[in-house]
Amino acid sequence: MRPSVPVDRRTFLKLGTAGAALAASHPATLGSNAPTQKILRCPPSLRDLAADRLTYHFRDLFNCPATMNELGYAQVGKSVASMTAIACPPYVCCGTPETAWSPGYLLTCELFLNGRFLAIAAPPDGNVEYQWFPHCVVRTQTADRLRFTSRMFMPGKRRAVAQSIEVRNLGSSRKFTLAFDMRAAVTKKTKAWFANSPGEADNKIMWDAGRGCLLFVARHSEVAAAQGFSPAPNRVQDDRMLVFEMELGPGEHKQLNFVIAMAETGRAALELYDQLQSSFDDLVKENETSFTSLVRSAFTPDNSDFSGNLPRLITNSEALWKLYHNGFANLLFARRVSPDSAYGPTYLTLSGHVLPTLSFPWDTSISSLALALLDPAPLRNLVEVWARTGMHDHLATDYITGEAVGPWYAVNDTAIVRCAWRYLCVTGDFAWLDKRVGDRTVIEHLDDRALYWKKLDHFGHELGDYGTIENLLEVVSTYLHEVAGMNAGNVHSMRVVADMHEHRGNSTRASQLRAEAKSMAERINQHLYVKGKGYWRCGQPDGTYNEVRHCYDFLAVLDNMPEDLSATQKNEMIEFFWRELHSEKWMRALSQSDVDATWNIRPDHSCLGAYAAWPPMSAKGLYKIDRPARIVPWLTEIAKAGNQGPIGQAHFVEDVFPPVNGGAFKSSEDAPYIEDWCCIAGGAFSELVIDSIFGADLTLSDGIRVHSHLAEFDPNAILEGLKYQGGLYTVTKDGARKDKS
Repeated sequence: MRPSVPVDRRTFLKLGTAGAALAASHPATLGSNAPTQKILRCPPSLRDLAADRLTYHFRDLFNCPATMNELGYAQVGKSVASMTAIACPPYVCCGTPETAWSPGYLLTCELFLNGRFLAIAAPPDGNVEYQWFPHCVVRTQTADRLRFTSRMFMPGKRRAVAQSIEVRNLGSSRKFTLAFDMRAAVTKKTKAWFANSPGEADNKIMWDAGRGCLLFVARHSEVAAAQGFSPAPNRVQDDRMLVFEMELGPGEHKQLNFVIAMAETGRAALELYDQLQSSFDDLVKENETSFTSLVRSAFTPDNSDFSGNLPRLITNSEALWKLYHNGFANLLFARRVSPDSAYGPTYLTLSGHVLPTLSFPWDTSISSLALALLDPAPLRNLVEVWARTGMHDHLATDYITGEAVGPWYAVNDTAIVRCAWRYLCVTGDFAWLDKRVGDRTVIEHLDDRALYWKKLDHFGHELGDYGTIENLLEVVSTYLHEVAGMNAGNVHSMRVVADMHEHRGNSTRASQLRAEAKSMAERINQHLYVKGKGYWRCGQPDGTYNEVRHCYDFLAVLDNMPEDLSATQKNEMIEFFWRELHSEKWMRALSQSDVDATWNIRPDHSCLGAYAAWPPMSAKGLYKIDRPARIVPWLTEIAKAGNQGPIGQAHFVEDVFPPVNGGAFKSSEDAPYIEDWCCIAGGAFSELVIDSIFGADLTLSDGIRVHSHLAEFDPNAILEGLKYQGGLYTVTKDGARKDKS
């Protein structure tokens, strides 16, 4: 039910506390058959943000849910109890052991019933139901008249994973054997991380019968992991199989509490293990209460967890609510506050399975408005980190060492400028421009990045040459060299840096940059637009052009230089999108009519699907040139993709993989798709709601301008507590109003 007037901050805080207490008092409802709440709350509850309960078999291609805490990440395996990729950098358990014919990521806590590998049982016994919550993952499997229910989570601020496993007898009295296969490959890596988590194949393994756990000790680094159960298993078999002999009467159940505890020494790991097992019930309550509090903080001004806050959305539109909170779920999962970070609290680009420590300018910039609102301090810090490390040779920075890693990404300069611009627009922290980072001030760094394209003008066309496939989309072999999307980013960078100079009183420099931007926009339109087609082409070293029907040029040009397009171009781009990129539930990154459609089928940039941010970014572009009545039905379907948890690194179009409960299917991590569980760029869904649907333009110097597109969703929707340059604002279809202090 919508309040008749906006709620003031004091009332909101009281309601938030009450809501947290209510949620914490009902932890048993997780994974139950309770009906879905229809109340569209903000802040949302943990159940509001939960994924649907989804059933899969071992042979299915799907992206296994993951959980996290401030220090790291852990992912469930394709079974009711197993887990993998437990990364609390620099520590890791169940990574990829360095050995000949390595199997890849190891699994631990894999369940055997009477010697039967339960995960690979034929359906229906082998079917497992998965449900993701922000604070845990719940799984259920019924086999041989036994129902197994697990709840996996990471206790707050500890390098640990905890899991309760309930075994319930659905038949007559019986005896049976349960065995759990334990593995670790535990290691500590203090050098720069890149792809995947490392592992040592030759851990020393010791059985501690009194504690009911195995201790895995690394031989080549200083780390150990204790893994075990309470109550203790009856015995250990083959050095690492923990075995329970069980007897249950009709309807009777028993709970096993499993813990993995990592620390620098075996003694410290065992001490942490003891602490967690002895307070297991309290850990479960603490896990739910702390995440409820964290979610509440994210929407509360002057909270103690974030340096800012997202505005609260009040709406009766379920689709609008889902779009907004889909983005929030991705931002929340990206957050890391680790004492091992070389540059403090930060936000990761991917969820942790593939790239456990990296922050990319590109993906971060796509969610930079939402980040600037929610947590501006880490965003500002990342801009400074990227300024110090250069980023003209690499694609991301590693928070363990603070070093830049990987090959160069073409978008880095414009992405860094966008992050800085968003930070300044939201905070009004203009003094930051005079801060020295390395040998230059921030404004000097930004000015250099806005014009760095001139150093890339290898062909004398006054356009940046952005390299080859590894520097650009990685998946499209024809998207090379002088590309429209990257050069359009330069137009935007020059204009916003000009605005910064103007604000500082340097109108001469501002005029120079604006003239450069106008001239570049004209060259992009003249040389790179395919007239009559609605898509763009790439200039090649030999003077020829590759026509590429990819969404990035579409959305980047509309994001960065829409005012430079003719009415004819806009109409042609509209028709191109709806004809070749649109699908009912998602979209294609690349047209299936493109000449390069068969080169690579990784769905983030191919015709099989699209990257997390491409639908919201495309919608943002469409709102600038097309009718909202045409966009809203599509976005209503797009919103349903959040029913599988945070938006994945990529989702498939519906004719490649059928939708899941109406939502576009999240791509799996299995080859050849290799897409991670979630991606920070999914925060673009929240941005879409703020700056395109509400139409709130948070300008650098001219206040909040509102050009509302709410009518087709909910004309009475409200954004409360929008923090802008020191004040809090309420935004409606009628404009932005500063709240009374």
